[in-house]
Amino acid sequence: MSAGLTLARRDLAGGIGGLWLLFVCLAIAVAGLAAVTSLASSIRSTIDGNARELLGGDLSLSVAQRSATAQERLALAELGTVRESITLRSTAQVADQTALVELSGIGRGWPAAGQVTLASGRMPQGPAEAAIGRELAERYDLRAGSPLVVGFGRFTVSGIIADLPAPSGFALAPPVLVDLDGLAATGLVQPGSLYTSSYRIALPAGASTDGIGPAFQKRFPDGGWRVTEKADAAGGTRRFTDRTGQMLLLIALGALGIGSIGIASAVGAFAASRRSTIAILKVHGARSRDLLLMLGSSVTLLALAATAVGLLIGAFVPSIVGQAAGDLLPVTPDPRPQWGALGQSALFGLLVTLAAAWAPLARAARARPAPTLRGDLDDSAGSWRDLIVPLAAGAAVIGLALMTSERIAITLSAIVGGFVLAALFAAAGWLLARTARAAGGRGGPLTRLGLAALHRPGAATIRLSVALGLGLSLLVALAGIGGSVRQELGGSIPAKAPALFMLDIPANEEAHFRALAAERLPDADLRLVPSLRGPVTALNGQPVSALKAIPEGAWILRGDRGLTFAAELPVGNEVVEGRWWPADYKGPPLVSLDVEAARALNLKIGDTLTVAVLGVPIEARIASFRTIDWRSFGFNFAIIFAPGTLESAPYTLMATAAPPKGSSTIAFERALAQALPMVSTIRVSDVVSRVTAILEGLDAAIRLATAVAILIGVAVLAGAVTATRRTRMRESVLLKLVGATRGQVLAAQAIEFLAMSGGIVALAFLAGTAAAWGVVTQLFDLPFRPDWPSLLLLPIAGMVVAVATALLAAWPALRVRPATALRTV
Repeated sequence: MSAGLTLARRDLAGGIGGLWLLFVCLAIAVAGLAAVTSLASSIRSTIDGNARELLGGDLSLSVAQRSATAQERLALAELGTVRESITLRSTAQVADQTALVELSGIGRGWPAAGQVTLASGRMPQGPAEAAIGRELAERYDLRAGSPLVVGFGRFTVSGIIADLPAPSGFALAPPVLVDLDGLAATGLVQPGSLYTSSYRIALPAGASTDGIGPAFQKRFPDGGWRVTEKADAAGGTRRFTDRTGQMLLLIALGALGIGSIGIASAVGAFAASRRSTIAILKVHGARSRDLLLMLGSSVTLLALAATAVGLLIGAFVPSIVGQAAGDLLPVTPDPRPQWGALGQSALFGLLVTLAAAWAPLARAARARPAPTLRGDLDDSAGSWRDLIVPLAAGAAVIGLALMTSERIAITLSAIVGGFVLAALFAAAGWLLARTARAAGGRGGPLTRLGLAALHRPGAATIRLSVALGLGLSLLVALAGIGGSVRQELGGSIPAKAPALFMLDIPANEEAHFRALAAERLPDADLRLVPSLRGPVTALNGQPVSALKAIPEGAWILRGDRGLTFAAELPVGNEVVEGRWWPADYKGPPLVSLDVEAARALNLKIGDTLTVAVLGVPIEARIASFRTIDWRSFGFNFAIIFAPGTLESAPYTLMATAAPPKGSSTIAFERALAQALPMVSTIRVSDVVSRVTAILEGLDAAIRLATAVAILIGVAVLAGAVTATRRTRMRESVLLKLVGATRGQVLAAQAIEFLAMSGGIVALAFLAGTAAAWGVVTQLFDLPFRPDWPSLLLLPIAGMVVAVATALLAAWPALRVRPATALRTV
């Protein structure tokens, strides 16, 4: 052991040979991994560390469209300190303008834990004051003392909210806080209104939340109560972070996989540069294991240095993102180093390095000295034993990826897809070399020289094909997906969607509402449907609260769901199993479900579903499953009841208004706010803009992660060309001796790189486009409409970058003078 380490120390004193490529590839890949995992971990750390403050208590119990009964209030008081709030969306009037807000009436001492942070002013003191969100204040230039109208209530702004407890994380409207008397003054809380009553509870010191929520649900099984514990605080943010982080992690792992090719090339070049040293040491009695330790120590030292650099870069990403985009995130990332994420990234990097480096090092340490000392080419053959360690390390990488995955099936599919693509590009590289050999006797001298370089001994055609192909395929796929989604958000949605959605229209004001719309929007397509809300409380008689976990895809069990009743099948819906009821149906309660949600719950026609409406359980038999075109932008409900069941319950109406293109809805919105102030108006353009901003941020993160993969691919290409420097130097010198000019030698190498990159780039474009088409059409259920000009430029740009990188890497070998080279070659 000591002999091997001593040899390593002396060997490193002479330089690192070709290990700079290992350092570059591993540092970039680990930096990408560490950045992705650290950012996701830092957001989760913020949520976990401040869960009580984010939730506003140790526990939150909420119910839709009603308040707790006297008996339920007594049961809540038994649990601890209770703070009540009632939340709904409404339209606020600011001078002659309107804005969608999330209005909350809060009780004294709210919240039960944590606090509302104000940028200025104070909390409401009395029914005529309101605290408003910073976004609303900045948009309409409001400050303390400014007037504000919500519903029938008139308020004075008392303070500007900087932060407040938000159990869900994301919100599509800025908050407005008033006290419960102020909420009553708005007149918005009426039977059938879409509001939620929440009761945040601070438990006694040392008390655990385990089992309290489910026990309360079992005590009031028909109440429709929803439980949110500290572990579920900012649940929407947590799910978004986990899924986004998972996607970025897969891209970063792909970049590391590409980097492994460069690592293998670097270690192979390093081992080749030590052939003479190894031969001399063996002649003097050195053992193979000491030589393996010598080479391995050098590689390990560089790998550790590269990993440290990558971890250092990744550790600062949460702090940088928090400072640059803190206002765009629901929670501020924890700026402290995320040691678990950094350790995970380091382990990935070192395992991949071990898998890529072991075989060339073992083969070099086992080489016989005689052929080397005679000046022969490397004759060391591989052994099956050399594959044991790489296979074990590779299996560990896959196992670690699956263990840390939030969605194992997707991760496994991505890994399998990556191996399939790598095999495809390896086969393409092999075929390219065979084709070049078959065509070697054709064309002019320069063409023959360029094609011969693709299949000569030691050519890196296959390795470069895999690295270039994987990186460009990933870039094309993500560009195609992003372009299609942006096209849908920027063109199709605004073109097809109605201009306005309106909520909480009192059923008894339908005629008034229609008359107002006919006056202000005479040519608009106006549609109204009844609307209620209620949670699913049981499936086939089994309480939802008894489920250990909500299955993936069973989103209809998460919180309250929008409900409606209809005689006719809505536009954009299609029955795929069962039958739709007759328009004049009269009988026991029937329900129709979204087919995807039904499959997630393993439901079948004839099963029963229980929904709590205003605390009253309604059990209905499933009559049909439907596919829903969510892009129809109509009223799409996952749960639709047959006529005769919900009509007697208090309900409101929802409406859409689609005026002719170019028509303004401002006059209608102002008139509606004056005549029916309880109606909430949502501009579709505002929602699309907010969603687009989120997706653009996600797209930027994905492009950055993809750029890491491309950067590694370029490094692999440059490193592989540099690794053949001695061979290229010899060829350049010989060609110059027989009269070739530097330009002709450069042209021959350009033909080599163009032939290799041209075929691979075309295949990568096809593979990436096919992958993007599958994701967009099958997973997102959107039309595949990428930005074709930009997409077609990617393979051209990829070819230019590949050829330019390769020529730059080969240039030093072309500049060598024959006399100088002949003394050293």
